[in-house]
This record gives sequence, structure tokens and C-alpha cells, in this order.
Amino acid sequence: MSFARTIFGDVPTDVLGVVNCHDHLIRVGAGEVYLDPDHSLADVGKATEEASYFVKAAKAWAASGTVVDMCPANCGRDIRKLVEVNRATPDLHVIAATGFHREHVYLETTSHWVNRYSVNQIADLLIEDIESGIDAHDYSGPLVERTQYRAGVIKFASAYGKITDWEEKTLRAAAIASIKTGCPINTHTTAGTVALEQAERLISLGVPAGRIAIGHVQRNADVWYLSQITRLGCYLELDGTYRIKYLPDSSRVHLVRELGKLGFGQQLLLGTDSGKKSYQKAYGSVNGVDFDPAVFAPRLLAEGFERDYVEDLLMYNAQRFFAFGDPK
Repeated sequence: MSFARTIFGDVPTDVLGVVNCHDHLIRVGAGEVYLDPDHSLADVGKATEEASYFVKAAKAWAASGTVVDMCPANCGRDIRKLVEVNRATPDLHVIAATGFHREHVYLETTSHWVNRYSVNQIADLLIEDIESGIDAHDYSGPLVERTQYRAGVIKFASAYGKITDWEEKTLRAAAIASIKTGCPINTHTTAGTVALEQAERLISLGVPAGRIAIGHVQRNADVWYLSQITRLGCYLELDGTYRIKYLPDSSRVHLVRELGKLGFGQQLLLGTDSGKKSYQKAYGSVNGVDFDPAVFAPRLLAEGFERDYVEDLLMYNAQRFFAFGDPK
């Protein structure tokens, strides 16, 4: 039986319901918050409120909802606060991440432990997050205190237009961890760049294509380019909704329509990546973590999309993607 790994344990994938494939409920500090305090999401009450909006919207489509919290290692994770949010929100599943963000958000990286450790040592830390439990101290060291709450997705991220040497090291560690555990990899691209290169590099390292989702690709809304990634067998993750300063949501509609026409509709994932206070309803925004089930999916129906396709985008594609594969 296929399963997804939530912070409360392994569950059959069909209970995940509506899946927000990339979002943020808790972030307590670290580099992104240092660079922009709007990224601070440390309030459990606000996170619970935001999660409740998502579950309410998800229930128009399914019995439950799942938020994939994509805050990776040493980047402001607080697994215990995330557990508090999950416990306070009925009918919510949470999948927590391990892995890494792009080098930029770790600030000064010359002395970071990624530079000091071998690729295999880094991979072992990711594997332990997945198989034993996430470190309560978010690998901010030097002590490691395993919790009982395990990660169910690996994050990899790259810089604008390149993969730095530091990021290449984390990519190799992520690949090893995925191969040894069966855990899926969901990536960050910076403004949609290096998307194809991420996919090709992970596949070359032995990660099965169907275990890879390349994220934030809506920022490069080039159907031909993105179809080169889906032709490899990878998923595309479309997020960043209601970011009109970048692209109107009609651009995302266009991608869903055109990639669907090409036969890649079952390789598309949706997320909102509402990882700032100013992007969440609980802090006063008009949009939030609930955007896809509350706004985007109804819009697709209104624009003439078949309900079966919309349900694939909201639920069934992600339920397949977040299923663990066979470890090696």
C-alpha cells in the first residue's frame, strides 16, 4: 500500500485530500527572516487560524486537507510548533520538509556545516530526519535532539541562473537521501531558472523522475521549456498564487490549460507558497494558504475546465507524488 509520511505518521495517500504542495505555516527565524522580517511566521495561533481557512476551503472538495510545510533544515524550522498547529486543526495533515534552501538564505556559508561535512554525512542527517525524527533544534547545533516527528519530503533549491558549489553539495546529499529512503524531492527554483537543469541533474544521480517535482516554475511560463521537464517524467509545481507583481493568475491558468493539452496534466502540482505575513489571511491579507481550493480551482471550473482535471490538480496528482517509493 502506498503511503505518505506526515508528522503524525504514515498514512494512505488517499486520505490526504486537497494538497497544498508548497507552503509555510511556521518559520521562527534564520536567514530568510534576517533578510526580510515579513518571513517570520512564529505565532502558533496565527498559523492555526491560517490552517483552518485552508481546511475549510479543502472541505468543498474532500474530507481533509494537507499542507506541505517546505521550511527545510537550519532555515527556521520548529517542528514542535508545527505539531501544535496540526493538533489544533481538525482534518489537517502536515508533511514536513528536510533538505535545504538556496545558499543565499544561509547568509555566510564559508563556515556553515554544509561546507565542513562530506556529502554522505549531510545525506545521513537528512535520512535521520526522514527515518528517525526531525531535530528539535533544526540542525542549528551542536546538539541534536530527535523528536518523534519525521519529514516526508526533501527540499532542494538553487540560485538565480546557476547551481552554486554549495548547492551542488546539497543536491547530491538530497539525491542520496531520496534514493535510500524513497522520499520525494520538491525543489525551489529562483524565478523559474535552472528548472530543467535541476531535473536532469537529479535524474543523473539516480533519483527516479517520478519522485522529482520542480517548483516555482510558473515564474517562467514557457510551455515548451516546461514540457521538456515533464517529458523526462518529472512533476511541475505551480505556486505563487495572487502574486500580480510577478504574473497575473491568468498565466497560471494558461500553463494548466496548455500543459494539459500536451498530455501532462497528471504531472502538475499546485501550491501557494504563502510564506510571508503579508501573504496570509491571518495577518490581514485578502489571500492565503487556502487560495487554490477557495479561489483558483473554482476559477478553473468557471473557465470551462473539466472537474476531473481540476480534482487531479487539487488532490490526486499530489497524492501520487507524495507517496514514498521503494528505497535502495
